[in-house]
Amino acid sequence: MYLEKPLRDFIKDTSSRTPTPGGGSVAALVGALGSSLLAMVANFTLNNEKFQSVESEVKKLLSEIDHYTSRFCELIEEDISAYREFSHALSLPKTTPQEKEVRRKTLQLTLKKAAQVPLITCECCLKILNIASRLAVIGNPNLISDVGVGALLAQASLESAVLNVEINLSSIKDLKFVEEKRKAVQDILNQGRRIRDQLLDEVKRKITS
Repeated sequence: MYLEKPLRDFIKDTSSRTPTPGGGSVAALVGALGSSLLAMVANFTLNNEKFQSVESEVKKLLSEIDHYTSRFCELIEEDISAYREFSHALSLPKTTPQEKEVRRKTLQLTLKKAAQVPLITCECCLKILNIASRLAVIGNPNLISDVGVGALLAQASLESAVLNVEINLSSIKDLKFVEEKRKAVQDILNQGRRIRDQLLDEVKRKITS
């Protein structure tokens, strides 16, 4: 598992001529980095008498951030696993009509799973963006730029994960499934962009005031 290895191993393997880690895992890693920055902001807000009035809320936000950071880390590996299952399905025999049918069904199942992993990444990113928007208001203002960077990373993770959902949907024959997932990611994307824009306005306002 990459979480037990040096970061340089992940970077090296990503740049090599191997299919994993790929865009889905990188998107999840970026999400984890964004949420980690927000955790830092929360930690610098806690145990500070200036922010006693929001102490309990920030503790709750920090607990949520820690949950999503862990989830992003899991998604790095889940994306790799999903690709391996798809790759195995591609290698299934296709000589007889029966073999072709088994291979076709297996490919479609693995494609759906491969689409679901980055969709979960999208959902986690939206949660993180909502948390960031709150931290921009109540968090330690000395770290307001870190809130902005964390939000931008979460949005980058979201936009990247959407591409990974779409590339898998493009090969799925279940039109109802495709329509549902495509609508879901578009809704998340629209919400994420709106939150990001509003949050960055707040970050810039605080930096320049």
